[in-house]
Amino acid sequence: MYTPENYIWGCVAYVMGVLMLMPLLWWATRPVSWHLLRGLLRMLILALLLTPAFPYEGVSYLAPAWATAAFELIKPTMEHGVRRVLLPIGFSFSVFFGLYLCIWQLLKNRVSQGGVATAEDGP
Repeated sequence: MYTPENYIWGCVAYVMGVLMLMPLLWWATRPVSWHLLRGLLRMLILALLLTPAFPYEGVSYLAPAWATAAFELIKPTMEHGVRRVLLPIGFSFSVFFGLYLCIWQLLKNRVSQGGVATAEDGP
């Protein structure tokens, strides 16, 4: 069995791996023309990858929720196993998408007020 320190380092490595995949995610969703749909796809993928869940009831360690859902689909351990994992993913997605919309609105207002200088404005 792993020690708590091993689980912490495993989580750190997993999050670092997801952060290294983010530029590829941004590049892959760039062709989507509608801004809200592009943001929705990006935040959905991040929520799927970054949401943790308890793999079984009664355990004290976390696993990626997508992996837990996949194992629950393959070999169910309880009647509501997949739903138990989809609820945290849905909550994470709503938080990520809400933050994305807030940041987008703040940046959109800042650009529309003329707060960002362009090259045509001169030094």
